[in-house]
Amino acid sequence: MAAVCVVTAGYFWAAGRVPGDTMDVAWQAPADGTAAGQGEGDALSDANGTWPAGGTLVRSRSALVTGLDAGTGAREWEYRPPGRSRICATAADVERSVLLVTRDDENRPASAGRQLCTTLAAVDIGTGREIWRTTLPAAPREKRISDYQRARVTAGGGLTLLSHRALRAVDSRTGEVRWTAAVPPGCLPAHALPAARRVGAVLACGGGPTKEPNGIPKDAGLHAVAFDPATGALLWSMPVGDREPAVWGETGALLVSADPLVVDRVGTFQFFGGDGRPHPPIDVNSSSVAVDEHRLYALDGRYVKKAGSRHSAVAFDLATGRQAWRTDLDSDVGVFHLQDGRLTAVGRRQDMLFVPAVRLYVLDAATGEEREVRRFPYGENPWGKAFEHEGRLIVDGTAYARS
Repeated sequence: MAAVCVVTAGYFWAAGRVPGDTMDVAWQAPADGTAAGQGEGDALSDANGTWPAGGTLVRSRSALVTGLDAGTGAREWEYRPPGRSRICATAADVERSVLLVTRDDENRPASAGRQLCTTLAAVDIGTGREIWRTTLPAAPREKRISDYQRARVTAGGGLTLLSHRALRAVDSRTGEVRWTAAVPPGCLPAHALPAARRVGAVLACGGGPTKEPNGIPKDAGLHAVAFDPATGALLWSMPVGDREPAVWGETGALLVSADPLVVDRVGTFQFFGGDGRPHPPIDVNSSSVAVDEHRLYALDGRYVKKAGSRHSAVAFDLATGRQAWRTDLDSDVGVFHLQDGRLTAVGRRQDMLFVPAVRLYVLDAATGEEREVRRFPYGENPWGKAFEHEGRLIVDGTAYARS
């Protein structure tokens, strides 16, 4: 009997099914069922995305967007691009319940060598119906990963922002043009994000004749700028960099957020206050970050021989650049999410022989203290964008409930 109990307990422990300590699958999104050649696409595609909007979960892929009931996973609607067109990229204005879809023109010839991505369509998240559309200039040829992440269409705070030679803001719900902000001569928008209190952008200015395929000179200087979201008026402009001005060819630049305005230069993050005053840079080599009004949270990784990647969660004060706390998760973390003052991480490591253990960690964002640690069943390894809805953790198209 003792042997049976030990073996049984060992099985449930290894399988991650310990009562009161487990994250079980509550529901999974139904398969897309798309035709051959129209599947879910590359995992790194800009068409891929997941957003919560009220009680609806929006899930986008290159051939299909679906709206799911966030409580049950049942499909409520689907949006398919017409004709031969495919989805190039997606963004969401959750506040206005609108999904923005950049896609090919439906008359795209079959012989086209690449995606043209010249149509922007707005989809009502409540119904899945297209409510307006407009045309976009053809996308420039991109080269580096940071170039691909320079989304030409971003959304938030009631605005959809179109970035090309200038910045054009339209109402996310109606498509009506609100304003156009002409950037200074010799400057190009490298990245821009709208928010309710501020529209933030990184401009690449000046530089010589040698240009990247996307048209930005390698030696173009980088400037962080802020615009009034109501009028498009320039509020302030400041060079990016600490002691030396940053240039595009070194690392490129992306915005982590517009409010607060934080610029990512691949390993260095810089916060600009409401008046544009630059604060000390934060040096942490991380591709998984989150921010609130006062802090930046990041995954700091290291490699352990024969054990693989191991991550720590670390918080930095935006005003001073100093580390506020660090918590060692000792796992290869694939989910990192900030919501309601809590940091949620999901990490994988080998706990016993060859049995992988996948754990949920919930940290207090103020102190870094562990508030909750749970295990996922064997075979479950959540990875990607996550959020909480009614006590459940939803990662991509799967919802997990505590048991």
